Amino acid sequence: MKVKRKFGSLAAAALLVTGMVLGALFISNWDASVADRDVYRSITPVVAADQRSLEDFSETFATIAERVKPSVVLIKSKRVVRQAQAQRFWSPWEEFFGGGQPRNDQPRQFRGVGSGVIVSEDGYILTNNHVVENADELKVQLSDEREVNAEVIGLDPRTDLAVIKVDFDDLPALPFGDSEQLRVGEWVMAVGNPFGLNHSVTAGIVSAKGRGRVLPTQPGQVTYENFIQTDAAINPGNSGGALVDMEGNLMGINTAIYTRTGGYQGIGFAVPANMARNIMTRLVEDGRVARGYLGVRINNLDEVVAESMGLENSNGVLIEGITDDGPARDSNLQQDDVVVALNGKVVEDTDDLRYRIADIAPGTEVELEVIRDGAPVTVAIELGELPGDEPTSIVSREEPPKSPVSNLGIDVMDVSSQWSRFFERGSGVVITVVRSGSVAEDRGLQRGDLIREVNGEVVSSVQEFLGVVREFETGQAIRFRIQRGNAQFLVGLRIPEE
Repeated sequence: MKVKRKFGSLAAAALLVTGMVLGALFISNWDASVADRDVYRSITPVVAADQRSLEDFSETFATIAERVKPSVVLIKSKRVVRQAQAQRFWSPWEEFFGGGQPRNDQPRQFRGVGSGVIVSEDGYILTNNHVVENADELKVQLSDEREVNAEVIGLDPRTDLAVIKVDFDDLPALPFGDSEQLRVGEWVMAVGNPFGLNHSVTAGIVSAKGRGRVLPTQPGQVTYENFIQTDAAINPGNSGGALVDMEGNLMGINTAIYTRTGGYQGIGFAVPANMARNIMTRLVEDGRVARGYLGVRINNLDEVVAESMGLENSNGVLIEGITDDGPARDSNLQQDDVVVALNGKVVEDTDDLRYRIADIAPGTEVELEVIRDGAPVTVAIELGELPGDEPTSIVSREEPPKSPVSNLGIDVMDVSSQWSRFFERGSGVVITVVRSGSVAEDRGLQRGDLIREVNGEVVSSVQEFLGVVREFETGQAIRFRIQRGNAQFLVGLRIPEE
């Protein structure tokens, strides 16, 4: 009996434990279901809020598109070219040798389409130079399908901008925004007429700012580029159209694309609105753009040249030389000065300095903050007007006598009669050979370069050159002032081991 009671006790205990476990599981599941319902209730308003945000975002794009499209026009250009045509006749030899002789000039018509942005109620329109230049006839089609002849007010090939005008009043002008405040990553919209498809709207973000060296150029041609880069789709026909921010303000004039196919590949470029507005004002007031001019040769610093000059970093722009007839000649600006600021604003590189100087009207006095021999100096200069002619480069292909020089990888010689037509005698030493794989080749030195100075010391002969160079030890930084054609610049080298 004792055993049975003990067994009964154990059974009762087991039942009790089982009941407690089942009860706990039930309570847990009940709590979980309640919690799930609570989570669901908490998520529901979040999803609804996100949906409303997306709807608001979509509504913003639609509102901007409706506001901007009337200010963007379709530009149709026609150009007539006369060229010689061949007199056509049948010949069994024509497939191999061609047939016919030239006859009278035959006119051919070339038609193009582009975009433009109305920027004033009285009919001024901003577009690209390449859309309207050399056109014999220009027509503008407004958003309401009205079509009218347009007059060219001014062209500026250096920025690829142009201003044209139509005789209408009360036009829907697009307000300018401040493109300096535009940030990388911001949403933007492109509005234009790609492939003649009127008032197409695309959206994307600002991918980068300050892009240069984008436009194709001819030898000696100088352009001023400070593009906004965007991934909003831009195609042929979009040129001259609007790039706007999320408030519908004009932030840029769509100008170019990077492509290997001729169509959109995710990289487009727009002239910033601030630059476009400045160029437009000058074209409207004067019919041309007069640019500021310092009269200096400049180059970006690199680490080796900066180290040789005792600078802590390579920030700033190096004054390579000063032209004989430029405004800087009458100032305190000196060769080898490093420009770090213009009118109190930091100078980033040569492109930055060039664009900002060119953007200032001739006759304006500017202040340059420079580093000279390690100390800050302020230089005031009254800008001249940028001349139209560009310097040309002269490189000789004659084979002069050779004279080996140390371990820099170059041969040099005195300026002899063979070189006198290119350089004045006693003006330096000529590089006659640049050895493959040498430090000189790596730093871009070329046969025919004239070395005028070594670390700021003028050298007039091979003997003087060797005397200066041999003072430097392996691993030390050294700089050469090089004349290549009409241009002068500094090249920094580090003395290699033997």
